[in-house]
Amino acid sequence: MPPRLSQQLGRFRYDPLGFVLFAFPWGRPGTALAGESGPEPWQREVLEKLGRGLKDRKQSPDEAVRLAVASGHGIGKSALVAWIILWALSTVPDTRGIVTANTEGQLRTKTWPELAKWHALAVNKHWFTYTATSLHSARPGRDRTWRVDAITWSENNTEAIAGLHNKGRRAFALFDEASSIADGVWETIEGALTDAGTDLFWLAFGNPTRTTGRFRECFAGGRFAHRWSPQQIDSRSVSMTNKTQIATWVHDYGEDSDFVRVRVKGEFPRAGTMQFIDSERVQRAVERALPSQWNAPLVMGVDIARQGGDQTVIRFRRGLDARSIPPV
Repeated sequence: MPPRLSQQLGRFRYDPLGFVLFAFPWGRPGTALAGESGPEPWQREVLEKLGRGLKDRKQSPDEAVRLAVASGHGIGKSALVAWIILWALSTVPDTRGIVTANTEGQLRTKTWPELAKWHALAVNKHWFTYTATSLHSARPGRDRTWRVDAITWSENNTEAIAGLHNKGRRAFALFDEASSIADGVWETIEGALTDAGTDLFWLAFGNPTRTTGRFRECFAGGRFAHRWSPQQIDSRSVSMTNKTQIATWVHDYGEDSDFVRVRVKGEFPRAGTMQFIDSERVQRAVERALPSQWNAPLVMGVDIARQGGDQTVIRFRRGLDARSIPPV
């Protein structure tokens, strides 16, 4: 007797890629995926990394797996978000999650419709009910405990996305176009994904449009980089992207322009509109070898905080060495 569908899907609890390959009709004639063979290499990498992270959390069993993906345009981020949602709900009963984006328009017109497409293709689509703001269990009485919600936010009401606790089961948050999501929203999720003994994961996707903010801080040189597993995707490495359009951008703006860095290479721009010294020069300075100048005078500098989450910082420099003495 063949195993029940719930048993088959349950095997993929820590195998998102296996679920995606099993749950959708890749290459099947007469379906929307008739000419498709499966996820792109970068999507496979993210799915495998997520599965490994959840399975092997011996060092920090109560900390969420955190993956951040910065990319150029058109690489299939929304499809990956949809797959992760369907995998998460399908492999652990009573899973709860939230999805948000930089704007309500992005969430309602791109992220959520993509979920509708893949939900309709899923082998277990009858398990869940799709609405304009949620995907929840079709079982009577389970719609409140087994669900994912599309939630919009405002800087004046970040608590709208709080309340994600789901102790002993699975809870997750997905950010689409994360570069423009306010720091307060990140901080709210930080406090929500705290249940012990729970499958916890948090993924942030987006074009790297800003040189500051929490999304930038997830990558090399950022203060939260040690907590995140970052990945940067060049649009030219993905088969589905419009190579003619990309070539036009490179020709018009230049290979190393900020326009191409952000929209094609998945790299953060060198300088923000309020930034005097661009981020790339700062990073190179941080990594550069220092000459020994033990007899140079000690100079102290103070950067005064103005508002928000800024901090006043006192730093010391001896010659060209501004690293050896810790900041205050």
